[in-house]
Amino acid sequence: MFRQIVERIFSNWTALRLAVEHSMGGPNSKQVAICTIDYIIQYCTSENDLELEDIEDVLDDIMDQEFNTICEDNSIKEVSQLLYNFLQLLKTGDTVQLEKSAKESRMVEEEPSTSCQTMNEDLPEDAEWTQVKSRRKK
Repeated sequence: MFRQIVERIFSNWTALRLAVEHSMGGPNSKQVAICTIDYIIQYCTSENDLELEDIEDVLDDIMDQEFNTICEDNSIKEVSQLLYNFLQLLKTGDTVQLEKSAKESRMVEEEPSTSCQTMNEDLPEDAEWTQVKSRRKK
């Protein structure tokens, strides 16, 4: 169940979706995002003394290093808080509250809340996008 929640949160996370759609993670941005989901699930479920700040730091690092994206909209804090809350419910075994909270959260909707395409869909071939290159020195 945690995997489904993480997948839904990430597919509804506008900053990540835009980074993928604009290939900020390179030509394989979609695959990088999928690997990120796998990594976050593994990281969250394997760390014993995981704190909210740990999740924030990991997500911040991933967005910066893998997608050359700095999130200034506090979405990393929001996503981290959701992940942390759901993880705590999972660890306590409270599946009833876990399912209830998942249904009540706007970030865990079945469909993304905006009209942008999800990570699992390909952009149409005739889409006209301008590639934005990072100005940061690497």
